[in-house]
Amino acid sequence: MTDAPAPQSQIANRQSPIANPQSQIANRKSPIPTVLGIAGSSRRDGNTDRLLHEALRGAADAGADTELYAIRGHKLIPCAACDRCISTGRCVMKDDMQDVYPKLLGTTHLLFASPIYFTAVSTYAKMLIDRCQCFWNLKYVARKPLFDPPRPGRRGLLLSVCGSDRPWMFDGARRTLKALCDVLELEYAGDHCYINVDTKDDILDHPTALAEAYEAGRTLVQPG
Repeated sequence: MTDAPAPQSQIANRQSPIANPQSQIANRKSPIPTVLGIAGSSRRDGNTDRLLHEALRGAADAGADTELYAIRGHKLIPCAACDRCISTGRCVMKDDMQDVYPKLLGTTHLLFASPIYFTAVSTYAKMLIDRCQCFWNLKYVARKPLFDPPRPGRRGLLLSVCGSDRPWMFDGARRTLKALCDVLELEYAGDHCYINVDTKDDILDHPTALAEAYEAGRTLVQPG
């Protein structure tokens, strides 16, 4: 273990097999803010998808470049706890997560949407989050910076729904997203979570949710 700073070619800047030349966000060099929206639901065009689309629309209307990544359409393998990422910060598992890593590092802001299952984020969402263990190991075991130089001003926001009428059902998801934001060096900008939203399209009957999601996306990309 070392406390020495990582070389300039550290993860965010080096040429790596995880780089995805097709990713608008991963390779963006413009000062225009970028927003990556992660859809963690297994239900296409479900309640959290609709919230996410509105938030991304708000961000785009505010001048940001946006990208939607629906986990359900990709092949992700659960973290194997092999610890081969400890010294390098790079996951050795070859699946679609290799395309997600540069998106997570390259984006200015993150919108993370997931329904609640048993007080937690969805299986899809948790699998993606757990695969960020490589970044945790890089920062807290290898003691190397995620970004060199640092990239302040990045923010992350949670969008979620649950079928229950108990607001504490979101506590686990909030803690999980706060932990992810900490690892990715994103300020946790808050959340928009809605109870009593279960069956598909329930969110359309909510009097304020879609408008609030739009405003959240627009506000997320505003300076300061």
